[in-house]
Amino acid sequence: MLAASALPIQLFATIWLVADANLVTKEQWGLAYYLPFSEHIWVRTICLFFMLDACEYAYHRLMHAVKPFWRFHLVHHSDRVLDVSTTLREHPGESIIRNGLMIVWVFLCGASFEVLLIRQTVMSIFNLFAHGQATLPHRLAMRVQWLFVTPNFHRVHHHYRLPHTDSNFGDVFTIWDRMFRTYNRLPASSVVCGVDTHWAGGQSAAYLEVLGLPFAPAEGVQLGVGQIDGKLV
Repeated sequence: MLAASALPIQLFATIWLVADANLVTKEQWGLAYYLPFSEHIWVRTICLFFMLDACEYAYHRLMHAVKPFWRFHLVHHSDRVLDVSTTLREHPGESIIRNGLMIVWVFLCGASFEVLLIRQTVMSIFNLFAHGQATLPHRLAMRVQWLFVTPNFHRVHHHYRLPHTDSNFGDVFTIWDRMFRTYNRLPASSVVCGVDTHWAGGQSAAYLEVLGLPFAPAEGVQLGVGQIDGKLV
């Protein structure tokens, strides 16, 4: 239901994004056109992919750092069972913020429609992979996530308590978390998904209750050892 609510917003934003990308390409606006060897399309494409991924990292940190933004983003984090459906658990308010910022990122970076299409496709694949219930063997995960986001890496971000919730913001690449010191580790078996300040709301599958979660008062309880379904955490 949340995905259906956000669909009109996504369709409207897509029209704007395509127009935005076509405009910056036609006029050669954006940072990509000031890079060395930017006349080579493959150089520009690779650089733009990394630039857009860095912008997505910035967006994700903003959603956690700015309190009104976090009120919408916590709907995504309130899911108590992390699986591919969590990828679609986005409040329409966050959809507006995310797509609005994406329009700005495309304009600033100078991303073409082709780059945007590649970027969104790869990002979608990684998001589905990262939110999956299956995790990689520890040694393999440690090797892969030197560069790429893994389910093990992203699951830490969905842990119910700080500082883990405010870490591992990466979308495709993990380099931004390493660069800006937001990289964190926690064994996948120790992760308990949810948000401690909105624990009850995360249990409900009622559409209207989830939609109203950003406007619900915090429960005022910082969950601790033995308080989560009888589990020690």
